[in-house]
Amino acid sequence: MEEYSIYNVDFGMGEGHEQSYSRPAIIFKDISELRMCLVIPLTSNLERLALPYTIQIRRTDTTNLDKESVALIFQLRAIAYNRLIGSGIGRLDAQQIAKIKSMVKDMLSI
Repeated sequence: MEEYSIYNVDFGMGEGHEQSYSRPAIIFKDISELRMCLVIPLTSNLERLALPYTIQIRRTDTTNLDKESVALIFQLRAIAYNRLIGSGIGRLDAQQIAKIKSMVKDMLSI
């Protein structure tokens, strides 16, 4: 699994505004020693672009998404490998990767 690739992830039942169920997510950081990774959930609800720490992820031949999506960077979370469904869907381009890295640094004040 490569960082900044897109996989379907089973998030299970969420609480409140947490993302739930099976949906695409970006692999932000692989933590292979723990068989876990940090992921950024995606939503097809484009209205979520109004929220802080979000960016649009376009449906392209590289991302292979079914729909235009929004990366919910503020919902960055750790998951176990067994939540990954199947093989990767696609991958982000260099510009999207740079934007996500910048937003994570800003969000975490690092």
